[in-house]
Amino acid sequence: MRAETTPVSAPATTEIETFVADDIDEISPRMWDAHLDRDDLQASHQFVRVCQRSGVEDAKYRHILLTRGGKTVATATLACMDVRPELLAGSAVRRPVAAARKLFPGWLRIPVILGGLPVSFGQSCLRVAQGEPSAPMLARFAEEAERFAADAGAMVICFKEMDEMEARVADGLCDLGYFRVPSLPSCHFALPFADMEELERSMRSGYRRQLHQTFRECREHQLTVRHIDDWEPLEDILFELYERVMDRAEYQLERLNRSFFSTLRLAFGDQANLITVEGPNGEVLAYAMMLHGQRRSTFLIAGIRYSAKSGLIAYRRAVTETVADALSHGARALEMGQTSYGIKTRLGAKDTSRYLYLRARSPMLHGVLNKLGGVLFPTHEIPPRRVFQKPQP
Repeated sequence: MRAETTPVSAPATTEIETFVADDIDEISPRMWDAHLDRDDLQASHQFVRVCQRSGVEDAKYRHILLTRGGKTVATATLACMDVRPELLAGSAVRRPVAAARKLFPGWLRIPVILGGLPVSFGQSCLRVAQGEPSAPMLARFAEEAERFAADAGAMVICFKEMDEMEARVADGLCDLGYFRVPSLPSCHFALPFADMEELERSMRSGYRRQLHQTFRECREHQLTVRHIDDWEPLEDILFELYERVMDRAEYQLERLNRSFFSTLRLAFGDQANLITVEGPNGEVLAYAMMLHGQRRSTFLIAGIRYSAKSGLIAYRRAVTETVADALSHGARALEMGQTSYGIKTRLGAKDTSRYLYLRARSPMLHGVLNKLGGVLFPTHEIPPRRVFQKPQP
């Protein structure tokens, strides 16, 4: 682990100590998590460790801990991974490139430094403690990203998935040569309800009918919902159905590996659980993997058996059950991720903006990316819906 001291203008003392480690286990979990909310699981030492230990996309890491007077004031994880451009394109491009890569494994792999984890769950992991000046923290993060990029031969740095509140801090990166572009929106569901019955009563009749239609179709196809705490026996099936979803995904930055499923289960225990929707013969047709904090739950991963006649019905039921599952865990909010907007917003979730901050190390490439930002990173408009009889928070 490397340690540095940087003079800055800041309250209480003039020095920020910087600790940089390639392995998250070189940093104390207590120090890393000291400034985090208890619901901020995806920025936690535990979640970062899951990503690193599972080896998603063979990413390399730099973890940055900033302290002042022994107190944690900011943290960020950087990940270097090879981005495969064909994954951002349509399936017509992916198939021939994937075939060519079997012969030339290194072809069309572009190393990128991510300010964030190599997983796409709509969350960032750059954190500055409340009340701290963000400018010196961002300057240290950007400096370390430049150093990491030089070491890895990466030409592009991307701090990713900032929500509106986080962007107020991250906009300081624009003073350091970055530019901001929109990412895919995520879905946030405020849950001021005691249970699903209260939620249903609060719905306008048209949306309530759609919900009941999903329940009827499940009964007609004899589908069963199960909540499972220990999903180890199902991990091969879960990974297979996740792969089928990813094969059809319009956009993707990475693909999780088989190890991620088991590493997550072992790390989070009863904070993580599985919802399956199964056919009459017990076959898993769709599932949703959940992660629960004290007052906020997250819908992390989905899988669908598209070959089954009722596979998509099962998926709609699984998404609906994520809301019931969050409520049963006492959540007041559910983060539902960056896909299937129609299904999620018809339940009552609202789309929430996400932003990326980009900088190319080559001035020419930086200018091209900046100029084409609106084309490469279009704004996605999600139709608004008034699901509930009264406005919800």
